[in-house]
Amino acid sequence: MADWIRSISLWLAFIVLMVLHGALYYSMGTTSWFWVTLMASAVDTAVLAVIQFLLAARDKQREH
Repeated sequence: MADWIRSISLWLAFIVLMVLHGALYYSMGTTSWFWVTLMASAVDTAVLAVIQFLLAARDKQREH
């Protein structure tokens, strides 16, 4: 699973999350659905980036 997470492109993840969040918030009738979508996608992508960073640090630590 760690290899799969490490291989995810952050740009592609952001685009996919934008589409999915956009569909969700638009269908819910959220007034400012675009900005909510943008923020939610940015937060989710940031969490993914932190996880990728931590996995890389863990792998580096195991090498030593």
